[in-house]
Amino acid sequence: MTIAASFIFGTIIGSFLNVCIYRIPRGISLVHPARSFCPNCKHLIPWHRNFPILSWLLLRGRCGHCHAPISRLYLIVETLTALLFAAAAVLVPLPTLLSVWVILSILVVTTFVDLEFFIIPDALSKSGIAAGLLLSLITPQLHKTSSPLVAVVLSLSGAFSGAIILFLISEFGKLAFGRYKVRSERPTEFSFHVLLPDERQILIDREPFLWSEHFFRKSDRIIIHADEVNINGAQYENIDLTFFHDRLVTSRETILLDQITHLSGHTAFAQFPREAMGLGDVKLIAAIGTFVGWKGILFTIAAASFLGAAFGIMAIALGKRERSAKIPFGPYLAIATVIWLFWGETLVSFYQESLLRL
Repeated sequence: MTIAASFIFGTIIGSFLNVCIYRIPRGISLVHPARSFCPNCKHLIPWHRNFPILSWLLLRGRCGHCHAPISRLYLIVETLTALLFAAAAVLVPLPTLLSVWVILSILVVTTFVDLEFFIIPDALSKSGIAAGLLLSLITPQLHKTSSPLVAVVLSLSGAFSGAIILFLISEFGKLAFGRYKVRSERPTEFSFHVLLPDERQILIDREPFLWSEHFFRKSDRIIIHADEVNINGAQYENIDLTFFHDRLVTSRETILLDQITHLSGHTAFAQFPREAMGLGDVKLIAAIGTFVGWKGILFTIAAASFLGAAFGIMAIALGKRERSAKIPFGPYLAIATVIWLFWGETLVSFYQESLLRL
């Protein structure tokens, strides 16, 4: 397929990927409504205003109906997908081109969803695993073999090795970096609030700390040393409050969170749980592994870790990110996977030749 045709096809797929990026994390069906709609006025976009890239440019990034601004993300996703598809047409052999386009599409969606929501939906990872296994069976050349059986074995080895490695990294990371502390020079106000039946938050100096962002395991807990605190009208001083997902434990009592009608006080120290890596990353690397095999997985994890560390250190040094801020790992896995798909074998050969020269 020519580069131009691949680019045009990529813009069309990119337009669909924009639909996935917007709808999947919000729980909106990909089928109904069938046509794209404006996020602001919900007006269905007619076909003549829905040409990838061109429509956004001609309408100057605005809805043709309500004239509200349309995010540049739509233009970025369509252009990026088109460039990736065109690059794949140049760098990837024809028998495996379709397979590479599939994983590239999955990576584009997971990257932008992870950047915005800090999640990787299971639907994407599970679809990726199923697609990777099926395409390995149909086009074993994806794993540099002519045997469908060998290709499926290599595909499974990539999925399992990737998932096991990242799961172990996640567990060790939890032990080493599974908590962060909030301190202040003098006691500051804090309070507990129920937002929804499944969502609570603690405010410390008006900064929110949500349950959904901190509780992932039964063992997770938030510890606050209160200089003074009022719990349902009872006043306490110099006491530790240990919040679990469903209850509060102190040296005086244990109370279910649903039974707390009022809790506020002052604190200079709080400790919060955090995950070194989400299970979404573990499932994503399993999907990637079905396409790249165990060799590609080793490269992808190493390269993604290097990229994530480098960008994280740079962002902290430039003051763009706090040390305790969440960093989505999915985008780095995606970048590393693209490097492997396009230049992995070349890089490995270069590395091996360099070792022989030593």
